[in-house]
Amino acid sequence: MHVQAIPLTPIPPDLTVWKASTPWQTVRSMLGLVLVCFFIAQISVLIVAGFIDGDINGTLGPFEPLYTFIGGICLSPFLMLFFYLRRPRLTHSITAEPHPQGVHQHILVGGSVIQSPVPTLVRHHLFRSTAPLEMPRPLHLWALFFGGVILSSICLLPLMVFGPNVLSVLLALVVVLPAWLIGFAAPVFAWWSISSRHLGINISRRNAEWILAAGMLSTIPAIIINSLISPLLLNFVGLDAMEPGSWGEGFVLFLSAPIGEELSKALAVLALSHLIISPKHGFYVGSTVGLGFALLENAQYISMALVGDYSSISYFFTAMLRGISSIPGHALWTGLSGYAIGCWIGRGNRLPLMSDRSSYVTAKSNAKWVLYNKNGTPETTTGWANMPSERMMKLVGRLEKHSWNLPKTVPAAIGAAILGHGLWNGTSWGVSKLLADVDTLFSVFLQLAWLGIMVSTLWLFILRWLPSIVLNSQDGPF
Repeated sequence: MHVQAIPLTPIPPDLTVWKASTPWQTVRSMLGLVLVCFFIAQISVLIVAGFIDGDINGTLGPFEPLYTFIGGICLSPFLMLFFYLRRPRLTHSITAEPHPQGVHQHILVGGSVIQSPVPTLVRHHLFRSTAPLEMPRPLHLWALFFGGVILSSICLLPLMVFGPNVLSVLLALVVVLPAWLIGFAAPVFAWWSISSRHLGINISRRNAEWILAAGMLSTIPAIIINSLISPLLLNFVGLDAMEPGSWGEGFVLFLSAPIGEELSKALAVLALSHLIISPKHGFYVGSTVGLGFALLENAQYISMALVGDYSSISYFFTAMLRGISSIPGHALWTGLSGYAIGCWIGRGNRLPLMSDRSSYVTAKSNAKWVLYNKNGTPETTTGWANMPSERMMKLVGRLEKHSWNLPKTVPAAIGAAILGHGLWNGTSWGVSKLLADVDTLFSVFLQLAWLGIMVSTLWLFILRWLPSIVLNSQDGPF
């Protein structure tokens, strides 16, 4: 008897998809992606440099087409790998229901065969995966970060104290790669987990990963501006951006970097505006773009700390200070731009209606996802709620009477982001310049004290703006 294969059918409105909970899978996949993006960014700068500044010394010329040609060849496999890693994920759902007119054997389009002990009717559907974003608990990520950085610093200490010998070099080689990964990635994922769990954001894992990837890719124009274009412009007015401690270097830090980086990140947020359904979602998209930018930037800073003469000390302070200061700073500054873009979209009545919004802010799949653990029981965090967490509501309740309103126009928000970023970079550079001739230990103490003031100020702004982000981000007039 000839049995006809059962074709794929449209997704029914009541479909429920069960999926094993894998919170660490997002971390693993994004770690692989950041390595690819790291090489893409560095090679892209080489390609552009071949056109305008072949020796990368801050002066125009020479033209080096060989750099551009070789860079293009080297870039191609990383681009192919990037798009391979970001290819669409598909879910194949098969449902079987007992039915007196059913059969015991079913052949599906694609070659699979299903046998059942009772007569059944079988349907199967293929759609893009819209599984919700899962992240490890922030406490686990912070424990990994602090424990990993402290242990790695201890393991690097013999190389600094006793110099290179068989034991110290071997120990350093064993620990350097884990130290690098933990130092630059763990704090970024910890902050991402906090915002994803507590802001009340419903988003698919794929879209969330695209937001983080967009932040990584936004480093490319920022690096080109800071490393090639700004030094050339400064050279025209007689300033050398390549000389340490010079005013040329200062202008790159407190003028070029804030403008170039914040504009690059804001453009990345604008490219993802289809994911913004409220100002709060705009802030989340912006802050995640900022975290993606910080992820790639942090990888470079941590690698430089690990190859220094005092690797144990420089690695410890670089990882710790950036984990609590620069990383949330990037998230906040770009979050301002994202919030304002959400307000701008809302003012034009371009935000989708609630009835048009699908689960996890993605193309409709009409599927409800249920996550289960290794024991087969549903997870309590199945899909993130649209409401902020209870812990977040308690926090903003205490801060609400002292809250500040965020800038709601795009120019004001980007201007505030540039100003905050510029003051952070500029004051750090200015303090180090003023203390250049001061005793080393006293200079380090004063610079750490100033950093403490800046971190406290950053957190003051974060806590003052937090109630406006969480409580005043519903649909309505903006």
